[in-house]
Amino acid sequence: MYELLKTIMIEELEVEAGQVSPDASREDAGLDSLATFELSLALSQRLGVTIADEDLFGLRTLADIAEFLEKRTAGLPGSPGTSGSPAADQAEGREHAGLTRLLGTGDGVHPGGPAPAHQLARNENPFQPPASVLDAITRAAAEANRYPDPACEALRAALARHYGLFPDRVAVGAGSITLLQALLTVTAGPGAAVAYSWPSFDGYEVLADLAGFRTVRVPLAEDGHDLDALAAAVDEHTRLVLLCNPNNPTGTASGEADLLRFLDAVPRTCLVVLDEAYCEYARDPGLGARLLTSWPNLIVARTFSKAYGLAGMRVGYLLAEPGLISRVHRMVMPLSVSDVAQAAAVASLAAEKELLGRVRETAAERDRVRAALLALGFDVPPSEANFLWLPLGARAEEFAAACASAGVAVRPYPGDGVRVTTGTAEDNDAFLAAAEMNRP
Repeated sequence: MYELLKTIMIEELEVEAGQVSPDASREDAGLDSLATFELSLALSQRLGVTIADEDLFGLRTLADIAEFLEKRTAGLPGSPGTSGSPAADQAEGREHAGLTRLLGTGDGVHPGGPAPAHQLARNENPFQPPASVLDAITRAAAEANRYPDPACEALRAALARHYGLFPDRVAVGAGSITLLQALLTVTAGPGAAVAYSWPSFDGYEVLADLAGFRTVRVPLAEDGHDLDALAAAVDEHTRLVLLCNPNNPTGTASGEADLLRFLDAVPRTCLVVLDEAYCEYARDPGLGARLLTSWPNLIVARTFSKAYGLAGMRVGYLLAEPGLISRVHRMVMPLSVSDVAQAAAVASLAAEKELLGRVRETAAERDRVRAALLALGFDVPPSEANFLWLPLGARAEEFAAACASAGVAVRPYPGDGVRVTTGTAEDNDAFLAAAEMNRP
């Protein structure tokens, strides 16, 4: 382990070889605060386990650091002493199940069967990209023999202009979820906690587990996020609060006054991530970006997958303070956003007027389906996203199975409810027909 430490310090941190020896102190080896942070990132990437800079600050010599790393990695797969114990197998099974949820492969009632005629489980946009975006994709694909721009400069500049920010406040990645993963990685540490509402986006739990966070779930109130309870759940160990707004899977959204009160109650030492994956469908789509300049601990996460219809391209972005953006960029895999995806996103911003017209069509369909469900006797809260939530409780899986039998895939949350994406009018009518046969 010491040899790996030595190699990283010389090759990546560019420390003089003469400064590196087992008994050298951190200070003598040139490990100031910034260099220690850079070392923690490099070690995390090499070892596949989160090493926070705080872990290293209390260690006196390079030998102490190497010993700490030996102990930190002792139980990892492939390390000496690793066993296939039932507990380890159970943990691996939980992680696999979490990744299955995260990757969206667990949303069918009959996995491995034929694709449903009406896919309403994944919150996808039913429209293909506009002609101008498809043209940009075609042009970029002709250059597929070239590597993409690793800094995504054109897209970051376009997003900066769109929001009236400088490009150093924009991070781009292969979907907003990869950026959230990077954010969790750079903020992880011993005993660190992350808080979020529940039910909410189930990827939060998976990402938190992978980064070594302790998760704190705060139950939703009847009308959405219980922001008072969420603020009360923040303590000295809480590094992050993840707030999905509008919330997935319920579609409910918190307004500006409530968010301002919440942000005022959260310590500035705790980062608040406003996950606005569905914001274009909300009544106040510009809310998060508008609050950025007043709250340095606020991070806005957005995506091109939903309203912009680029789910297959995998493009998302964060808006935040430049220092935090820089830290996130260090953890994002280089070249992960293809030139085709970058070109599609830039073209989508230019076609926003056309795309937002489609958003209005989807919202109108969503409201039509909700009115029909209410008439059938279902309890359906108002939604500000491209889906509806049916709080069916114990009936959730039974209802989802009945829909699947009718060729309609919906997303069950066992014991809680069912989420139904708003699709085409044909998709939605097929769902309503299935719902009528299985009304409360």
